[in-house]
Amino acid sequence: MIIDCVMPARNEALTIEANVVAARGCRFVRSVIVVDDGSTDATGALAEAGGARVLRREASSGSKALAMATGVAACDAEGILFVDGDCTGLTSVHLDQLCEPFVEGVATMSVGFFDYGWFWNPLVRRWPPISGERIMPRWVFEAIPEEKLQGYTIELRINEVIAEHRLETTVRTMKGVSHRTKRDKLGFVVGMRRTVAMYRELLGVLRGDLRWRTYWFYLRGLSIRR
Repeated sequence: MIIDCVMPARNEALTIEANVVAARGCRFVRSVIVVDDGSTDATGALAEAGGARVLRREASSGSKALAMATGVAACDAEGILFVDGDCTGLTSVHLDQLCEPFVEGVATMSVGFFDYGWFWNPLVRRWPPISGERIMPRWVFEAIPEEKLQGYTIELRINEVIAEHRLETTVRTMKGVSHRTKRDKLGFVVGMRRTVAMYRELLGVLRGDLRWRTYWFYLRGLSIRR
């Protein structure tokens, strides 16, 4: 199966090149597509320097979900590895390990979680994943209705397709991997406001049309890798 990496990014000049290099070094990845979602910094140029193909979207249309859709539409790969542009500590080895269950046919979707430490990691691995680091068949992403391709809720929508089809998911902690938070990028006050807005958006989906039993379907197909 041909696998391409799609990396949505907006103003991620500090981390984008290292993440592109990590994705290009993954032994399962054919190519890396960075979708520069209206950046005002050097994100696009640094992604190209790292060896990515860069697609640019207008600043007025910023949306992680639509950026991901742009990347998927621009390739013909059967498997899509999504990686966020703001990861820190990410290596090719992490992505190799993330891809293995998918490539081996053990799981339809494989997800990598950030390393939150010994106390939180066991709990996080059993929550519905909102991590941007995941691999799946392209049909899973394309099965999401266009009206549900909205902002930060895209990971929940991917989970919905996987769970409602009773498909298997593997998860693992990517040791030493984290990300630059909105507080890191925007300062404490603005970053906190954006973080609260993001979680309000996510909670809106959980209170809306997403069936709660979907989480049960997800847990039934969940396996954890160390």
